[in-house]
Amino acid sequence: MDKVLTISGQSRIKFDGAAQAFLLLLLFGQLFFNNGIYLFIGALIFWSIFINLQQPYKPSVFTIIFLYHFMQISAGIWLSNYLGKPIDFRSPHAADAIVFSFIGLIFLFLPIIYYQNKIPVFTFEILKKYADRLSLKKTLNAYIIAFFVANALGGVALSFGGFAQIIISLIKVKWFFFLLFGFQVILKKRMWTQFLVIIGVEFLMGFLSFFSDFKTVFFYIAFLFICLLVKVNLKQLVFAIAMIGIAFFLGIKWTSIKGEYRKFLNQGSKTQTVNVENNEAFKKLMDLTKEKSDFDKAAVNMLDRIQYTYHFSKVMDRVPSVIPYQDGHNWGSILSYTLTPRLLNSSKPKIDNSIKTTKYTGISYLSAQSGVSFSLGYFADSYVDFGYYGMMIPLFLIGLFYGATYFYFVRKSSPNIIFNFSVVGALFMEFQGFEMDGMYFLGRIFASVLTFFMLKIFVFPWIYDNLVIKPNAIRE
Repeated sequence: MDKVLTISGQSRIKFDGAAQAFLLLLLFGQLFFNNGIYLFIGALIFWSIFINLQQPYKPSVFTIIFLYHFMQISAGIWLSNYLGKPIDFRSPHAADAIVFSFIGLIFLFLPIIYYQNKIPVFTFEILKKYADRLSLKKTLNAYIIAFFVANALGGVALSFGGFAQIIISLIKVKWFFFLLFGFQVILKKRMWTQFLVIIGVEFLMGFLSFFSDFKTVFFYIAFLFICLLVKVNLKQLVFAIAMIGIAFFLGIKWTSIKGEYRKFLNQGSKTQTVNVENNEAFKKLMDLTKEKSDFDKAAVNMLDRIQYTYHFSKVMDRVPSVIPYQDGHNWGSILSYTLTPRLLNSSKPKIDNSIKTTKYTGISYLSAQSGVSFSLGYFADSYVDFGYYGMMIPLFLIGLFYGATYFYFVRKSSPNIIFNFSVVGALFMEFQGFEMDGMYFLGRIFASVLTFFMLKIFVFPWIYDNLVIKPNAIRE
């Protein structure tokens, strides 16, 4: 990274007086709602983490991960309030699960905040100078190539056995080019039409996957704009709340049709696959959106789907009263499984999250053989081993690994800071889910970091050399 272009700038997002007053009103106003104390505790933790984690002109990938985690924890409270019921209406440990999940966020993100503070402070002008060193047209061409390659690899990745994890990690390169192009579009204020077309295509193509990846592109758009966030005023807050309201309404509509749409995609095969042509899928989607649905039922289903502290609370119901603490054996088996390559053990079983979830929650779930998977979540994995307070240790260690690898790639991926910002955005974005099973989480993070480390050594220098504008070249 070029030290000449790192100067002292604004180190914290600034909120004007009206925005601060509105946020304080919102904070204390929550105490008057049902289960208000839990909303209040969550809001305090949210503010303390967000204001330190997200800094102007620094990557926002962990801010997005934090926001998504926070939403999945808080949704348990929102669901209770929507139904007009106490927080423990489904489990006597529901409050414990929510509070200790909030506390777990502190331990998870403290090391990341430490490394975020170690990244030099930049300004808009400095980022623009870095953007001016890269070719916008070449970046667009690289994205288009990566788009088709990623879609092709996505369809065959699981057919490669031991190499599947690496191939899935390589697919992230498409999102690296998406971010790199997006940064240049915003900073150079050019080729907005092409960028909007790309966003539209990614959104529509997302409906063709069984897991409905249409929302993925919005995570990356959020990465770009949150990264460039410097000041917040009341108008922006009101606009953000309006957008959240619209997103909530659209989410309810999607929830009402999602089940029927997925049945159509897999043609009743009970597998997580798409067995219809693209045009048929789009036609079915349009037909379903025209049908009327039960708003309240869909809203409850959506909130129940978003929240992920229910399994955690059911684990607390059984551990240690029915099943003793595992004293590290759970995470030990996760590490053993993850660190044993399938290439060296052809009999290595496939992950079936439902088995472990059924064991520790006491809820009988269908397994992967039925085309479904129910995960415990890596916070609950930590509790199973070490209890209420000991669970904070593995969460802190995960945060330390996150922070150290994040700091490495921000500094070392290339000589260009927006290139490096795009690398860490593509690398870490997939880990936004609070519900990720520990075994799946470790497998993906190890494979992703290893893949991007090899890309940093062998591929990124070549990519950068081909994207950078040579001194004697005619500028765009």
